[in-house]
Amino acid sequence: MKRSDAKSKRMQVMLENSATYSDVEFQVGPEGESFFGLKAIYARASEVFSKMFFEAGFREQQATPRVVVKIEDIMPGPFRILHRWVYDMDVTLSSDTIFGVLDAARKYMVEDLELTCRRWIALEARSATGAVGLFCAAVAGQWIPWSQALRARVESFGAAALAACPEAISRLPADAFMSLLTSEDLSVAKEEEIFDAVQGWAAAASERSEDPAAAWQRIAEADVILFHLLDPRFFAEKVVLLGRLTQEQSLSVFVSRAMGDCPARPSSLLARLQLILRDCSYEDTTSIIDSIIELRHEDTYPRTLAHCLVQKALADYEHCSEWVSMWTELWGALRAAGLRDECVRATVDYCQNLFEEEPSPENLVGVWICPHDTLGLVRVLCNLNDSRKLAVLPLMKVLEALVRKAEESAPQGGTTCDPATAARELAAHLEKIRLRSGHLMALQSLPSLQQRLEDLPENGSS
Repeated sequence: MKRSDAKSKRMQVMLENSATYSDVEFQVGPEGESFFGLKAIYARASEVFSKMFFEAGFREQQATPRVVVKIEDIMPGPFRILHRWVYDMDVTLSSDTIFGVLDAARKYMVEDLELTCRRWIALEARSATGAVGLFCAAVAGQWIPWSQALRARVESFGAAALAACPEAISRLPADAFMSLLTSEDLSVAKEEEIFDAVQGWAAAASERSEDPAAAWQRIAEADVILFHLLDPRFFAEKVVLLGRLTQEQSLSVFVSRAMGDCPARPSSLLARLQLILRDCSYEDTTSIIDSIIELRHEDTYPRTLAHCLVQKALADYEHCSEWVSMWTELWGALRAAGLRDECVRATVDYCQNLFEEEPSPENLVGVWICPHDTLGLVRVLCNLNDSRKLAVLPLMKVLEALVRKAEESAPQGGTTCDPATAARELAAHLEKIRLRSGHLMALQSLPSLQQRLEDLPENGSS
């Protein structure tokens, strides 16, 4: 993450010689690793440090040449990144350190670093590899609220994503790993994906101070892999010949298959719809319509379909128009089943609710967090308006919310979701409607909102 070059040379000298140019020593972590700094530089970066060092009544104001501050609940790695950030140096974020850095930034109210961490997480979690890496790091580090915030994203990428990230999943404790693989919301195309994920996790058992054979046995006893669903040759070569199961267990699988006692893996409607959409590109959207319609008899179909359609469009925000065009064709095909109007309404409501709901402080992904999701949802709404599925007035309400968010965040240097950029694109869409349609009561406040956008400071767009 690059910082400004304006004072980088001088600050780098200060950092490199911090033991000399220092009046505070931070002793960090269980071993008390030392970091030397200047109180004034830390106070500039954080109100907490400012009060700690310069407000009456705080114990850190010692009449000594160098104040000592003990910080036992933050590890040296994350604090080293915070230390560099305070000195305006470039920092490198990774899944291994990001949650510790975010926690430190929140604890000491280093707001620009917190903003940077949250934006980095939101963008990283858009890819399967990034989401899995972040989730596993959060679980391994016992950052429970943040692991919970990322779990649904990992489930949407499916078992194939877990199998493709053996190094990341190797860090998961057995209970967390098995809970994820047995979730009905995990998208699974074939049982071999589950097997490959388990194989990668079990191979790293020694890194967790576990026995690989014991790890396999625990998996077998917990029915994490439904062995009867594996391809027979795959089962013989990868399981039986390698001794992954006992002879009795292997025989039981062969008997179940011979008797036709092969129940399918439990899978929610959410998982099945996400699986259909997962590997579909914007160029081939119409090819999956029949598969989506086949699930129409399931409970909660309209609401779950709305969620999956919108989230797929946000993930591919550069091609929102192609996805919304597919929705229109899909809704037309659902007319015969009497579900067209309900599915349209559910999708429009879902989009509007995403903007109306304020995210919790623990949220790491979503419309008010990730700038691509914010911009993507605006594009979805504009396309729904173009296809006459959404009126102008709801768009004006969204524009008002975006402008207000941009104004509120401007004094803090912006927010993670970049509301100003999304607002400008929405305002341009509404301006075209105004020029085309003339006077519309719903657009009465558009000029004032446009002016408020123009009045935003430069950093209000970040």
